[in-house]
Amino acid sequence: MTKTVLLLCGGKSEEHEISLISAKCLLDAFDRKFFTPLIVGISRKGVWYLEEEDSFFTGEFRADKIKLNENRPEVALIPFLSANGKGQLLCEGQTLSFDVVFPILHGPFGEDGTLQGLLDLMGVPYVGSGCASSANCMDKATTKHLCERAGVKVAPFVELKSLSDLNTLSKAISQLKYPLFVKPSRMGSSVGVAKVTQPALLHAAVTNAFKYDTKVLVEEGISGREIECAVLGSRDKAQVAIPGEIIPNAEIGWYSYEAKYLLAEGAKTKVPADLSPELMKRFQEVALKVFQVMDCEGLARVDFFLENQTEEIYLNEVNTLPGFTPISMYPKMWQASGLAYEKCVTELLNLALKKKL
Repeated sequence: MTKTVLLLCGGKSEEHEISLISAKCLLDAFDRKFFTPLIVGISRKGVWYLEEEDSFFTGEFRADKIKLNENRPEVALIPFLSANGKGQLLCEGQTLSFDVVFPILHGPFGEDGTLQGLLDLMGVPYVGSGCASSANCMDKATTKHLCERAGVKVAPFVELKSLSDLNTLSKAISQLKYPLFVKPSRMGSSVGVAKVTQPALLHAAVTNAFKYDTKVLVEEGISGREIECAVLGSRDKAQVAIPGEIIPNAEIGWYSYEAKYLLAEGAKTKVPADLSPELMKRFQEVALKVFQVMDCEGLARVDFFLENQTEEIYLNEVNTLPGFTPISMYPKMWQASGLAYEKCVTELLNLALKKKL
């Protein structure tokens, strides 16, 4: 008997377009013997639309061209289950039901615990981590505090909650070694992130980052390689795929939003990463530790830096709903580990359906 999957995509965040691309790739990977999709696209204004599979976006299939089709009927989520325990949507006077949610929404209002809390209140199973874990992982500062206490290395950083903190925390910032990376604490896909090579450029970078969040990190850059790990499983039983590596274009020097999604030669990916068996095992062990410390569930992509001289592993960030686009590392790493994209999607949905509500 097939299960109906409410696939939520789009959303109000700056990663709206990336979500649409991920959603299209997921739809192509659904095993239709077991899962029937029900697509809802959320506009940048927060309006929910019932979409059709062959027309839920317009424009070109790339981040700077794709657009949600907003010429569709509006829907509303009914905040309680049906008599037979299913989730419900109201659309033009009719009720549509679903069994499980795949919220492929990246960034705020999708990956940050807000949506997860709503679904928890309803009692509907969904792919990915719960409310608290999603919120903590979305917040880079919180992630670093929690993981550092658990013995995981993180780059030295200073947390700013207002632009005036640049002055009040100037002594702590002055102790960081350049280049620095300025990041909105609760944003993904490198949106609002800037590499700062000298003090004169810091104020502008911080000002820009505060456009995207009310909390900003000023972080010491780690000279090394960017290694990523894909984790799949439940809280008490998870596995880590073969790690992969991001190799940014030498002229850009780091994995920016443009390098990820707009430039044809912005970065190269290498899966598996060129690591010794011992180093690969270390990465997998640390990734699993981070997954457990952050109380993740279902899936997570854990990103690291491998320092060049010491080969120390530094945690960069945790993504609880990583991208599923054609260039996304999470499915690539599982494919390299023997788990096909379609099988990975099926496993994630099955894990969600087994959740204790």
